[in-house]
Amino acid sequence: MKLAHLLPVLSGVLLATQSVHAVEFKLSGQVSRMVVAPDDASGDEIQHQDIGWSGSRYRFTGEQNLSNGSTVGFRLEQQLQSNPSFTASGAGQVDGGNDDFIDNRYQDIFWQGGFGKIALGKGDGASNGATEADLSGTVLSSSSNHQDNWGNYLLTSDGAGGGVTWDSLFTMHDGLSRVNRVRYDTPTFNGIGLAISSGQGGSIEYSAKYAASYAAAKVDFRAFFADAQDFAADAEIAGFSGSVLMDSGLNLTLAYSDRDNSITPDQEATTVKLGYKTGAHAVAVDYGLGETGGIEADTFGLTYSIQPAAGVEVFATYRELDSSDLVGAESIDLFALGSRVRF
Repeated sequence: MKLAHLLPVLSGVLLATQSVHAVEFKLSGQVSRMVVAPDDASGDEIQHQDIGWSGSRYRFTGEQNLSNGSTVGFRLEQQLQSNPSFTASGAGQVDGGNDDFIDNRYQDIFWQGGFGKIALGKGDGASNGATEADLSGTVLSSSSNHQDNWGNYLLTSDGAGGGVTWDSLFTMHDGLSRVNRVRYDTPTFNGIGLAISSGQGGSIEYSAKYAASYAAAKVDFRAFFADAQDFAADAEIAGFSGSVLMDSGLNLTLAYSDRDNSITPDQEATTVKLGYKTGAHAVAVDYGLGETGGIEADTFGLTYSIQPAAGVEVFATYRELDSSDLVGAESIDLFALGSRVRF
């Protein structure tokens, strides 16, 4: 199923619509910050960072009901980060002081109805988030995508500000995130939903999701395949994630991704997390193992999180990053205290 199969659906939606009033919109967003005390191959200076996995951002969203029962809407979102964590090393942000990072995340239009949902513009590919199923309540600081928060810390240093970063050996892939594409999501049936998207460079992504609540547990399972073609060096990427939260508060999360590259070394990553959640409190221990070109890197983390009010989260995390296969690698140890406030 490619773009040509989406055109009849899109045409039917457009032909069925009639004139409507201007779409009403709302403003929302978040501020995400943390303080990190790291010790890596480049130093141990305290870092004041924006959270890389879920950074500070604002968005405008809006939607309008149409006369045929469908809905049209949009999402316009920009991320504004000062000292984002994915640019950090143990000493890397000290001299720069206040490096800013601006990202135009979404410029997206959608049509939604009984036929499903069609999205056009820059937004999530069909596989974005497929390795991020997590019901533990600790995902802000211990997502399976560990490289987003901690990847740029140095395992080795050449003495001139360079060295081997941890994310060069561990990367949990999620397909193509926030790309210019057209995407179609099927209606959800008994908790099951499918999606397909076609984007720049001829890339195409497929995903499947299942989410449900049972008498004694909640489950969230996702899987994907992405053929990046010319967009990312002819890479083929596949993976899945799953999370189970028992009524007792115990939870288990697993994520896996595999990326086959035509030019650069292949990559593989796995993360497993065991946690307990009660009321506003959550604790979790996780372990991640990644491999790039036959060299492995691993991580161990312990996280406590509290959500004292809707949209407010505070966390404390201890994490170790290491690679026993890399000659001269130093174990990276860090402690982070952070918060995210949504509005």
